[in-house]
Amino acid sequence: GAEVELGCTAEGRPPPLLSWFRGPQVLQEEPGVPSLRLHLPQVSPGDSGTYTCVAENRHGRHNRSLELHVA
Repeated sequence: GAEVELGCTAEGRPPPLLSWFRGPQVLQEEPGVPSLRLHLPQVSPGDSGTYTCVAENRHGRHNRSLELHVA
């Protein structure tokens, strides 16, 4: 039932599209912002899984993943 906030930042020219994914599902995305926070208000064991932040522009794509484990 706790609150969790995941943060992601990226720089690029042109500014990248930042996206949060859980598996293949897009949870949130914003073009041209330097950071994107994913707010999970009340996590439960069903929220456990791999969360990935993707930064993408015409020059390429980078991502970082994390595993969230909720007991």
